[in-house]
Amino acid sequence: MLSGGALGWLFWLLLQQDAALDVQRRQDMLEQAADRAAAAMQRSVSELQSMLGADADPHIPAGVAIVSMAADDVRVRPERALLYYPTRSTTATATGEPFGAGERLEFGKRDLRAAAAFYRALTSRGDAAVRAGALARLARVRRKLADASGALESYDALAALEHATIDGLPADLVARVGRASVFADANRNTELLREAAVLQRELTAGRWRLLDAEYDFYSGQASAWLGSKRVDDPDARVRSEATAWLWTNRGSIPAAEHRSLTLPSGPAFVTWQIAGDRVVTVIAGPAFLSGLCVSLPANLRCTLTDSDGRSLIGVAPVARASAVRMAAASGLPWSLYVSSDGTAAVSSPRRRLLMLVFAVVAVVLVAGWYFILRAISRELRVARLQNDFVAAVSHEFRSPLTSLSHIAEMLAADRLPSESDRRESFQLLVCETDRLRRLIEGLLDFGRFQTGAAALRLELLDAAQLVRSTAGEFRDRVAREGYSIEINEPASKVYVHADREALSRALLNLLDNAVKYSPDCRTVWVDLTRGNDDVSIVVRDQGLGIPVHEQREIFERFVRGADSKARRIKGTGIGLAMVRDIVTAHGGEVHVASEPGRGSRFTVVLHPAGGTP
Repeated sequence: MLSGGALGWLFWLLLQQDAALDVQRRQDMLEQAADRAAAAMQRSVSELQSMLGADADPHIPAGVAIVSMAADDVRVRPERALLYYPTRSTTATATGEPFGAGERLEFGKRDLRAAAAFYRALTSRGDAAVRAGALARLARVRRKLADASGALESYDALAALEHATIDGLPADLVARVGRASVFADANRNTELLREAAVLQRELTAGRWRLLDAEYDFYSGQASAWLGSKRVDDPDARVRSEATAWLWTNRGSIPAAEHRSLTLPSGPAFVTWQIAGDRVVTVIAGPAFLSGLCVSLPANLRCTLTDSDGRSLIGVAPVARASAVRMAAASGLPWSLYVSSDGTAAVSSPRRRLLMLVFAVVAVVLVAGWYFILRAISRELRVARLQNDFVAAVSHEFRSPLTSLSHIAEMLAADRLPSESDRRESFQLLVCETDRLRRLIEGLLDFGRFQTGAAALRLELLDAAQLVRSTAGEFRDRVAREGYSIEINEPASKVYVHADREALSRALLNLLDNAVKYSPDCRTVWVDLTRGNDDVSIVVRDQGLGIPVHEQREIFERFVRGADSKARRIKGTGIGLAMVRDIVTAHGGEVHVASEPGRGSRFTVVLHPAGGTP
């Protein structure tokens, strides 16, 4: 815990220092980027201001318009740079006097045909303004007469007079709206949609010189016919709003200045100068302003704010993670903020190396902790098993020793009244002595196999005869308790190279376990089979069975199942370990298959030997 805590604290301290260094480097990068961006913006502003006094037509960047204003006139370069204008055109418009007689026929006497004839006669005059007014009125009368084709013919003729105006409106605009109205009245939807789409496209392109209200009205009418929302060029609308602001304030603005404007449709930059009675101004919309930040790397974010702190371009900046160039210091009409967009890599090569070193050290420490804990756990487990083994062996020794001591005392005191009692006592002495001998021999054999001191005396043995003799000897020992041993062997003899005593010891241990763990079924089966490449000795019972999670451990020394401890079944925990060691020394294998409540099946697999003894 101390080493881990110290390592973690050191790593955290190094990471903090590395992070502080990265923050400083990022701030230096932002400051350099802000200097470059401010210099580029100053050049762009100077280029826009230079357009004000240019004699020849200068190159006008995209998103920029040059507007010249006089007392009753507004001129724009390039053409169609605005959606609407602050004042009407000075183009001549015919007054209502030439059409008075026709309008009295149309509205006073309601003689539409006579009015149509009068207006048609006026369309042949040489004055374009009069012809335009007459064609518009003739189309109106023909619509009242339900003469759609005649109305369309009049509107087509009117559209050809594109430089004429009708009540201040461009003649071709009146013609375009009129045609769409005729199609709407006649439910000619396909032609109406086509005409409305052209009308909306021309309005958005700034084809006609209209006032603000006129533009909004006709744009809304086109959108209604199309069944969609009104579509504008946002940059052109901002330039139009800036022009309207300059027109309204032209009498109060200083002779020369530049500033940023926050308008309803977006930000704009305007610079102007006054020459006599004319104000010449350069207007840049949001598209141009956004282009001022293209010199920055892709992972940096640019924000421009006005004097009130409102964002012109970009999102609100985070002051602690940005480089700032205030308008007062930079001479720009806005304040510039340059910040990281959060996508830049935050892990430097130095930090990656630091993390790699820490990971290696941490792996080494964790591995050390793991192996230490594992060794301690194994030692604790072995100590616990050894304690269990000592207790079990002590109990196994105590039982026969107690019997021997008791019978010896009775014989020494001559307290056995009859000869039959003495013979029975002698027989019991023989059994308990044999039991004690087997226990001691088992412990000695186990010790020899554990230390590798046991030397096998291999010989060619008849496996069936070995099984019969060992099982028969064990049958005689457990017959008094009601147990029987059934042997199944092949018809032909099976020979193996084995140590007779060691292999008998392994088989006896398996038989002893089968009897001890079969309290209800008192039959144990021993099967000898011969395969192509092996000889199998199977000891099976229908006893308590072994849980799956214990089957992996029962061949380890001193390990006994939980059920055997709970039922207080005698045992030392070395029998199956000895079986494994003996079979492994013979080059064979031992397997177990068991299910709780349905018995166990232990299989010893040996390699066969050819020939006869």
